Amino acid sequence: MGRSSPNDKLLLVKALRARGHVVAVTGDGTNDAPALHETDIGLSMGIQGTEVAKESSDIIILDDNFASVVRVVRWGRLVYANIQKFIQFQLTVNVAALIINVVAAVSSGNVPLNAVQV
Repeated sequence: MGRSSPNDKLLLVKALRARGHVVAVTGDGTNDAPALHETDIGLSMGIQGTEVAKESSDIIILDDNFASVVRVVRWGRLVYANIQKFIQFQLTVNVAALIINVVAAVSSGNVPLNAVQV
């Protein structure tokens, strides 16, 4: 909500958090401090921001460029997606190796893969 009063910002933050949403607010002035403090993620501007806003926020954007926040969020989502893919791959490989070992051990009595190979 751009160009709104500090009370409106704070009211919106409280309403969204009450509904279970994760809320992030950017601000650079003293009047933004209550909303920055109440949010899950408070972002303040490093160059133009006041000291009160910087102290109330969780993250200080050093270059005052909101595009850097967008880049960081995209990067974080890509890292999260890659971790999910890696875990899915590892689970698939390990379950397949376990099934192969169990079936081979039951049918022939020999284990094709030892613990080091798995």
